[in-house]
Amino acid sequence: MAITRLRIRVGGNWYNVEVGDLDRSPVQVTVDGETFAVEVEGLAGQTPARPRRGRTQTPGILVPPPASRVNPTGGDGNFIRSPMPGRVISIMVRPGDTVSVGQEVCVVEAMKMEQSIRSPQNGVVKEIRVQPMDSVRTNDPLMELE
Repeated sequence: MAITRLRIRVGGNWYNVEVGDLDRSPVQVTVDGETFAVEVEGLAGQTPARPRRGRTQTPGILVPPPASRVNPTGGDGNFIRSPMPGRVISIMVRPGDTVSVGQEVCVVEAMKMEQSIRSPQNGVVKEIRVQPMDSVRTNDPLMELE
């Protein structure tokens, strides 16, 4: 087993690092005497990597919003608003598209976490007020429904 010894600086601190054999993942890495088993992407013996970012959703299951919460994304009237500050990652609808309650209409990302924005009501998309990569604040209107 070949061991590579390195001295690595992170911020203002120096660390002694030993990296084990890079033939298969996991690889043994020792940092200042503490050993870790780390997965290295692209090496043999490794399970496929999970996507770094993503949204999980159970297919076929849709829980409608409680009746007491007319618009779970902070909307009023026919507006769909951002529930948090972040950046618009994608928009799944266009003006004129018909949407139903719970349908994903766009995705907002904050701190590397993606939030699916879903329609609070049935309707037709009247206007989209954002574009991908736009920054939004909490309660900014994302789109309007008819």
